Amino acid sequence: MSYAGRMYRRMFLPSVLTLAAGSLAAAGAKAVQEMPGQAGMLSLYSNLPAWLFVAGLGIALFLAAVQLIRIRLWERGALAACYVCGCLLGAPRSAPRGLGTARECLGCGKVHGTNHRISTQVVPLAVAVQDTVVTPVRSVR
Repeated sequence: MSYAGRMYRRMFLPSVLTLAAGSLAAAGAKAVQEMPGQAGMLSLYSNLPAWLFVAGLGIALFLAAVQLIRIRLWERGALAACYVCGCLLGAPRSAPRGLGTARECLGCGKVHGTNHRISTQVVPLAVAVQDTVVTPVRSVR
């Protein structure tokens, strides 16, 4: 499996699991409805299985849409990419042993530190010599 395939699998696995959980919950609620006794009689005419499936489907579609937006932004170059394989980086998390924050690549799994971006503002350096040069410069080569 390629690094891009791993990245897509890691990104869309939560949506697939959410859809599966919604389907299993709906199937379980439908099985309880068909059982004799108090549990089956209480939910005999309820639409709970359908609502559970729709809720799982809705959450799965929302998660997939968020990941599709992240992929589109990554393809445009607006999101950070791994310098090893070029795949999308995950969310920033605290690095082990108190070393700041790090982001894991979704493709190759390498951990990239984010501590090199301490300040986002460019601060000009102080000029050491305040007076101007008295003699003109003949050439800059």
